[in-house]
Amino acid sequence: MRKPIVWLSFVNNIPLKWKFTLIYLLCVLLPILTINVLFFRQMSENIQTREQNNLQITIERAAKKTTDMIEGGVTLSHSIATDRNLYEVLDMEYADIVDFYESFNNVLTGKMRPFMSAYTYVENISVFTENPTLVAGSNFFILDEAAKRTPWYEAASASSSAVNVLMYTDVDPINAKASKGYFSIVRRLNEYPMFGRYAKYLRIDLKLSSFDEILEQEEPYMTINMLGPQNQVLFPSSQYLQKAVLQDNYGDDDLMFRSPLGTPSYIRDWKLVGIAEEDRFQTAVQSSRHFIWMLAAISTLLPTSLIFIMLRSYNYRIRRLSRHMEKAKNEKFDLIVLREGKDEIGGLIRSYNRMAAQIESLINDVYKLEIQQKDMELERIRAEMKLLQSQVNPHFLFNTLNALLVVSAKNGYTEVTDIIRNLSQMLRRMLSWTDSPVTLQDELHFTEMYLKIEKFRFSDRFDYVFNIEEEAAGCLLPKMCIQPIVENACKHGLQAVKGQRVIRIEARRADAYLHVQIEDNGKGMNEKRLTEIRSLMNGSLDSDENVGIRNVYKRLRLHYGERVDFYIDSRPDKGTRVSFRIPALFPEEGGI
Repeated sequence: MRKPIVWLSFVNNIPLKWKFTLIYLLCVLLPILTINVLFFRQMSENIQTREQNNLQITIERAAKKTTDMIEGGVTLSHSIATDRNLYEVLDMEYADIVDFYESFNNVLTGKMRPFMSAYTYVENISVFTENPTLVAGSNFFILDEAAKRTPWYEAASASSSAVNVLMYTDVDPINAKASKGYFSIVRRLNEYPMFGRYAKYLRIDLKLSSFDEILEQEEPYMTINMLGPQNQVLFPSSQYLQKAVLQDNYGDDDLMFRSPLGTPSYIRDWKLVGIAEEDRFQTAVQSSRHFIWMLAAISTLLPTSLIFIMLRSYNYRIRRLSRHMEKAKNEKFDLIVLREGKDEIGGLIRSYNRMAAQIESLINDVYKLEIQQKDMELERIRAEMKLLQSQVNPHFLFNTLNALLVVSAKNGYTEVTDIIRNLSQMLRRMLSWTDSPVTLQDELHFTEMYLKIEKFRFSDRFDYVFNIEEEAAGCLLPKMCIQPIVENACKHGLQAVKGQRVIRIEARRADAYLHVQIEDNGKGMNEKRLTEIRSLMNGSLDSDENVGIRNVYKRLRLHYGERVDFYIDSRPDKGTRVSFRIPALFPEEGGI
């Protein structure tokens, strides 16, 4: 015998309720709380990383839009700077103003208009030249001493680069007493040295509002500034006009995001700097905190509820079982009436109920009662069979006898011997009823005797057709399974029809089943009446309505059970078809 483990014995002595409590505290609650704390920390870090990535994407998106706008202006300047006709007109000396305007009208008129339409963010395009014979106007100006004192010219002339991007303030052309901010792309027009007699400059002014709009679009996410090479604020333009300067140590590094505008020399060291609000991260973490607390509450309450339900289920059923076992000691074998379930305790309850039922059955001599009940069931079946036999409708017998009497008396017929013989054979068979089955051939012989009598009644207006397969003729079936259906067809279907009346009986064997079909061309039934008859098939035989067809159906069910298929189909003024399918059995197989 194995020696019991000490700690296992200690566990076995703990009540089931406390076992579940310890399991809940140590295996459910504590792990859930630990997991939730770790999950919250990891979630907070992930949220902060995600928000930082989103903000970096935001500032890079703004930088790309800004760079694309500047690069578009540079591309435009290159298109203008490579126009040979422009160089030729700007370098030509004109005798007078008339001579200039002839060239202006031929070459320069509307030359810049398509560019202004294509580049919507361009505010103005200006071409400056030292040619004194050119008349200033439209987009063309004289590069005189006043123009050379402007900030854009001083920066461009001092630079060795062909293209310069400048942010500066100059006199407002509309109000000479006011200043205005400009963002210009300045380019020397020296692509064709042969036209280098006079110095020429191209200045493309971009709209400050276009840059401000790009930055304002990202304001819901962060505050973005465009910085120049010396970290001076270029945009928003309002801060540039106020000479604001952004220091490198402005704000927390976690909240500051940078994105350079590009590598070309004219925008090198230009960048966008965005400052995110600290509340943005706290708000995101706060929303996740609510979610985590809700998740923790659900993950705690749900296991608690499940454990409570399982504990109550075990405890309640075990207590019920214990009480009934105490009653069994006093010879009270009451059954435990409850939903026992399919677990081990449910198995114990079912075993106890079976044991109590068996003991109770033995005590009350249940075996004798079962034998008596079986005898009573047999008597009931026999009585039902007698009832079915006695309910064969004699209506056609009276009609036949009356017809025979009237026809014989009126016309002096002597050819009634066959009819009377058929009638007597039918009566003899019905009176000598037995439970033994007959072959389909014998049943059809009996049915044909009935049909001959009906043919005598209706004369040439009635006919019948048998279509019986040879394999089906030897199959067994209960007596009088076809004749009542034929009688029902003659009585209810054909009697009210004018013209030729026909009954067709077909039988075949297929897939180990016997298929029998009786069809007439009578008046038929509508859908409502057909539904009523189908619903009466399982009704009591106490009613006199449709006794014959219900008689057949119930006897087939009595012999074959669920293996019977019985169908009734009918259409008004077309006829009715009754068919059934039963197992195909032969006498050598032992019968039904």
